[in-house]
Amino acid sequence: MWRVAMSEEVGKALQSVVERVNQAATRRPKVLPAVPPRLVAVSKTKPPEMVVEAYRQGQRHFGENYVNELVDKASDPLILEACPDIKWHFIGHLQKNNVNKLLGVPNLFLVETIDSAKLADKVNSSWQRLRGASTQRLKVMVQLNTSGEQSKHGLPPEETVSTVKHIIRECSALQFLGLMTIGHYGYDLTLGPNPDFQMMLSRRVEVCDSLKMPLEEVELSMGMSTDFEHAIEVGSTNVRVGSIIFGNREYPNSAANTPIPSPAPSPAPSPEKTSKMVSEEAAKKMQHLTVSEH
Repeated sequence: MWRVAMSEEVGKALQSVVERVNQAATRRPKVLPAVPPRLVAVSKTKPPEMVVEAYRQGQRHFGENYVNELVDKASDPLILEACPDIKWHFIGHLQKNNVNKLLGVPNLFLVETIDSAKLADKVNSSWQRLRGASTQRLKVMVQLNTSGEQSKHGLPPEETVSTVKHIIRECSALQFLGLMTIGHYGYDLTLGPNPDFQMMLSRRVEVCDSLKMPLEEVELSMGMSTDFEHAIEVGSTNVRVGSIIFGNREYPNSAANTPIPSPAPSPAPSPEKTSKMVSEEAAKKMQHLTVSEH
C-alpha cells in the first residue's frame, strides 16, 4: 500500500514539474539558444525505491550532493537492476580525496562542480587511470560562486575563462559541458531577473568569445525547486529539482525521522502557485529586457 501511494505521489509531482519545465522553455527570448532544458531529479536523502519510481515514470537524470550517498545509491542492487539507463549527476562540493571514489560510480554522467584548475587536473588524471583503454571522456561543468557568499563553493567569476581554457587545453580526458551555479536562496523575482543568472549569461559569452565556441555548446546549470522556471526563461539548460518531486528531505539526525515509514511521502509545501505568480510577473519584466549574447 505504501509503495502504491509513493508511486502515485512521485508520479504526479514529477509530471507537474516536467510540464512546468516545458512551459518555461516556451517563454525564453528568441535570442537564446533553443536547447531543451534537462531536468535533474535531486534524490538526496531519498531511498532507492523513490529513484526507481521516478525512473519508471520516465525520469533518467538524477543528482546527488554527497559522494558516499551517490556511491551507495548508484551501486544499490535495486537501482542497478531496474534503472539500466540512469544518468547520475554529482552536484555537491567535491574534495580531492573523494575523486577516485566518485569516478567509480556506475552510470556517472556529469560532474557539475569543478571549482578549480587543480581539481580539474585531479579528476582528469584519475579518469585517465580508471577508464583504461576506453577513450570516453568524462563530462564536467565549472561551478561559479556568482553570489560571492563564503558559505558557497565555486570559482570567483573572473576566473571562469582561464579555468575553462585550462580544462579544454590541458585535461584531455574531460569534456567541458558548461557552467553551473547555486546563487542566492530566496531571491525576490519581483525585483527583476536574478542577478546570479544574468552573471552566468555574461560569463558564458566571455567563454564563447575567448575560445571561439558557439553559445549552444556551453550549457548553463542553474535553477532549483523555487526558481527553476525563471532560470529556464533566462537561459538555463539544466535545472536541479528535488523537494517538489520527492518531498521534504529527511536527515539521519532529524527529530522528524522515525523508523516506521509513513504511508506516503509528504511533499514539501509546494511553491508551485507562488512560483508561478512570481514567474509570470518576472516574465512581464523580461519583455522589456534584452539579453545580449553576441
